[in-house]
Parts: sequence; structure tokens; C-alpha cells
Amino acid sequence: MGAARTAVVTASCVVLVGALGAGYVAANAHELVPGPFTTAAPWEEATPFPTPSLPPPAVTSSVIPAWEPAAPVPTADGLTPALQTLLTSTEIGTPPGVLVVDVLTGEVLADAEGSVPRLPASTTKVLTGAAAVATLDLDDTLATSAALAGADELYLVGGGDMTLAAGTGDPDAVVGRAGLGDLAERTAAALTTRGIASVTLAYDVSLFAEEAQAPGWGPIDFSGGHVTTIQPLGIEIGRVEGQVQRDLNPARTAAGTFAAALRERGIEVRDVVKGTTPDDAATLASVQSAPLGELLDLTLADSSNTLTEVFGRLVAIERGEPASFAGATAAVLDTIANLGIDVSGTSLGDTSGLSTENRISPRLLVDVLRRAATDPALSRLSVALPVSGLDGTLADRWLEPGVVRAKTGTLVSVVSLAGYAPTADGRLLAFAAMADGIPYAGSYGARLRIDEWVNSLLACGCR
Repeated sequence: MGAARTAVVTASCVVLVGALGAGYVAANAHELVPGPFTTAAPWEEATPFPTPSLPPPAVTSSVIPAWEPAAPVPTADGLTPALQTLLTSTEIGTPPGVLVVDVLTGEVLADAEGSVPRLPASTTKVLTGAAAVATLDLDDTLATSAALAGADELYLVGGGDMTLAAGTGDPDAVVGRAGLGDLAERTAAALTTRGIASVTLAYDVSLFAEEAQAPGWGPIDFSGGHVTTIQPLGIEIGRVEGQVQRDLNPARTAAGTFAAALRERGIEVRDVVKGTTPDDAATLASVQSAPLGELLDLTLADSSNTLTEVFGRLVAIERGEPASFAGATAAVLDTIANLGIDVSGTSLGDTSGLSTENRISPRLLVDVLRRAATDPALSRLSVALPVSGLDGTLADRWLEPGVVRAKTGTLVSVVSLAGYAPTADGRLLAFAAMADGIPYAGSYGARLRIDEWVNSLLACGCR
């Protein structure tokens, strides 16, 4: 009985499975369910997903906006309405100092306390940049070298390059053009050739005066990553991965990195200390930074406070001044004065604009900018300024893209902008707007108002 029942159940299951299988085959053949038994023609091969074609990177012009000498000059009356809007803006706070001149003739077209010195923030870099262009050979590079004194005293000599790579240098980079790894490779080879396998290492920072900070700097300038200790030796401008604050002893870190690289190459480094290179030391190897011109372009585009202070010290050295904050500020102002530009009433605590002791008038900024636009010997300053909507600190401003070249400035109570604006009629204007009494946390609104005013110059017939 049990066996018969089992046989019936088994037969029923076989019939059921067969029926289901036949049904599935029929359903698949009619495209009702997926499977391998379809009788329909195969789908056409899908069109490959298109490969996106990206536009080439924006190219920054190597010249300032061209002016048309026959273009009409805006009138003071034509510029007044937009200027009054700026001066009375609640976002600006205390009315700013403003000056606009025609670059070709020097005619003053708008003036609101343009000769009154104000807290400039990073528009200070216009002066430092001009002094660098006037004083330095921008094709020069900064050397970081290793020198040997006595039997086994090795010196890492800082030549002003705070943009070193920790390892291999990149010949296409500005920051990281020279590498401590490359220097270690060449130094180790030179030591091995001399039969030297063990050294003491001293790092030499005597090129620059050793100062903790400039007058008018505060703790937040360091903790916020706005600057680091100014030394003639450093890796990637003191940047530290994973933190905002920069390395506050970049030369010591560079020396430690160099020592580690020597050890990896079989040279024992018994100690790392700070020292001064003896006059009779022999240079074993060196690496070179990017040319000063490329470093200046980066400095002004990104508004690097640290690199600006380096440039200030290089100008000071060239002019026979101490490579210190006081020496750099004196050298920068003396250089500008020697160009025949009036610097009276100007005071500087630093050359980058972080110092709250700096005072510069819109008049001085515009005079320097106009000179740079009309004197071929200073033209590199004009083309080093960032371009609106394309690069540096002007990349995300509310200015018409690709038209304005200018230097920005921002502190807690300051928003400033100084540069060039070509009018719709083709006339090139130089301008400076310096708001140093903006409401607390009001930088965003102040920038908007200043950018709107500059855009009014661009759209100008203003007659």
C-alpha cells in the first residue's frame, strides 16, 4: 500500500515538473519570461556610452587687458552713481577709500579719500610684487645645497626655498620643483666617493634673520594656517597633511627629512643640529627651485603670505638690508620710492598684509599698478595678478570672468581689491577699493558690493 502511494506521488511530481517545464519553454519562446529558448531575433548591440570630451583648461593671458587709445574716457559724473552706491552700502560699513584712474593718461576719474592710508590686508602684496620685479632677476632660482666641512661635518644650507618636495622633485611643478630626496641621493653619492659613511648634520638658516613673527601678527595667523615661521628652508611652504596649522619650524623638519633620506641611502647621520656653514665648506650637491618669476606668479595668485615674506627678504638682501621684517619692509618701500612713486604716509609691519600695523592709500596702490601697466620693466607685476573667474583668489569672485586682473585683500574687518578693469568702450582703468571698517563677519557682503562696483566699471560708458 505504502509503495503504491509513493509511486503515484512520484509519478504525479514528474508529470507536474514536466508540465511546468513545457510551460516555461513556451513562455520563454514567446518572450513572456527570460531564458534561453526565445525565438525572437537578438537585440541589437547597444551603442557604446560616449566618452566625455572635456574642454581644455583655461589659459590665463600673459598680457593685461588691452586698451584702445581712441576709446572715450569715462567721466567723473558718469562714475558717481555707482560710487555713491558703494560708499553708502550697509555691507561695507565705514565708507571705503576708492580711487579710479585712466591708465593711459593718469587722469583721476573717481576719488573717495583716495589719498588716506588704510589697513590694506593682502593688497600690500602689490607693493612687494612690484619691488620684486624691480629688484630681482626673475629667471634666477633658489638653491638648497649640501656642503662638507672637515672630515664628516655635513651642512644643509637654506637658500630661501620653502617650496621643497620631501622626496623626488617634480620638474613641472612650482611647489616641489626641488626635492630633498634628490639632494640626498646626490649627497650620498658624493660622500661615498670620498669614503665617508657617517656624518653629523647641521641645518643652516642664517640667510634670514630668525624672528618669530611680524609686528601686528596674532596667534590666529599661525593656528589658521595663514602663515608659518619665515625661514630659508622648508617643505611645501610648511603644509602638514591633515591639519590647518602649518609646520612652525619648517627648516628643522626639512633637516630631519634630509637626514632620513641619507640614512636610507646608507649614510649614518649621528646627529641633527642647527649651525652655520664654515666659509671653507665644499658644496657636494644642490637642487634648484622653480624660477623666481614662477614663484611670484603663484605667490600673487594664491596670496601666499609665507612666500611673500620670502620675496620681501630677497629684495632686502639685494638692496643690502637685513633679511628681517624691518629690513624687508624698508627695502620694499625704498624700491617703490626709487621708481618715483610717492610713498609718504605709508607704514608697513610686514610685506604680506597680515600685519594690522600696515597702512597704504588707494592712491599708492593705483600709482604702482599704473606704472606696471605702462612701464615694460614692471609689466611682469601686471600679468602676475590673478584673473577673475580663472585663477587664484579671483577664481570664485562675482566679477565678469576673464576680464579683471586684481589683487584681493581680506582681514577680519577688511575687504580690499586693487587692479585693472577695461570698460565696455575699451578704456583701461586702474582702481583700488579699500574697506577697512566692515561689520563683524561681513566679508561676504562687502566682497559682493565691491565686485558689483567693479562690474559697473566694466559695463561703463559712464559719460
